[in-house]
Amino acid sequence: MKISVVVPTYNRSKDLNDCLDSIISQEYLPVEVLVIDSGKDIQTENLIKEKESNFKKKGVILKYIKNNKENSLTVARNMGIENSTGEIVSFLDDDIVLIKDYYKETVKFFEENPKAFGMTGRTTSDLKGENKFKFFVAQILGRLFFLGFNEKNKWRVLPSLGVTSSLDNKIINCQWLSGASVYKKEIFKDFRYDEKLKKYSWGEDTDFSHRVFKKYPQSLFLNPKVRYIHNLSVTGRIPRKEISYMEEVYCLYLFYKIIPQTFLNRIIYIWGRLGRIIFKIIKLQFREIIFSFMAYFICLKHLKEIKNGDLDFFNKTLL
Repeated sequence: MKISVVVPTYNRSKDLNDCLDSIISQEYLPVEVLVIDSGKDIQTENLIKEKESNFKKKGVILKYIKNNKENSLTVARNMGIENSTGEIVSFLDDDIVLIKDYYKETVKFFEENPKAFGMTGRTTSDLKGENKFKFFVAQILGRLFFLGFNEKNKWRVLPSLGVTSSLDNKIINCQWLSGASVYKKEIFKDFRYDEKLKKYSWGEDTDFSHRVFKKYPQSLFLNPKVRYIHNLSVTGRIPRKEISYMEEVYCLYLFYKIIPQTFLNRIIYIWGRLGRIIFKIIKLQFREIIFSFMAYFICLKHLKEIKNGDLDFFNKTLL
């Protein structure tokens, strides 16, 4: 089974180096790795040139693709889709490091589950193991305000756009997949990442995978045997104020786009926004609270545009 790996990147050559090293060290190698560079420096291109020969020796094509269209994660992912040749396409963030049997277990899964269209693995980091009290508080607030929480054998998308996940060590059906996901190439005949979501593209993975789920309800899976480390690099991040605005504008847009518009779902969505404020108060993130209220004001001011899927009022501020 031929695998194409798509790695969008933005000014993170050090993190990308570790990611690429983990790919070429796999027990089962992909046929190609496509690095989609949205950055402005030349370090990423130089890194690819340095590693190209080593990849070639192992029979893997390492291809550098410059994203000259716009700095957008969704655009970069779609470019990767269009340039990929494998039967399955693996998406990785540039700050991810794979466990050595990642693609071995991936291929095994798709061979044993021919009706599956998509799969996600599990990050090795576990908040519960690191800080039990922090985990407990997050779970309580997550359940109370529908912000996201762990539940047995379920990976759901909530009306608030929060998500649930399972810590159980078994393969289960999912309503959403994380950014580190693998899809059969054939699914892209019907689906693409939403390019209205710009730059950091908050929520793009939930949006894409949940649309697949709604059309093919039994096609997405969590496979806990497929493991990776997500380093959550701070390099190349957009300013916190911009992220706060993006989260609220894009979240509301996705609420109207992929969540059924029932009275109960609208109440849950509003309740969830309140919960985010309370969560920030508990964490003493007063600057973040101000950003959130400013973002709520923008959402209310442009509510009609957001409901109609018109995000130009916001996206032009990101250029």
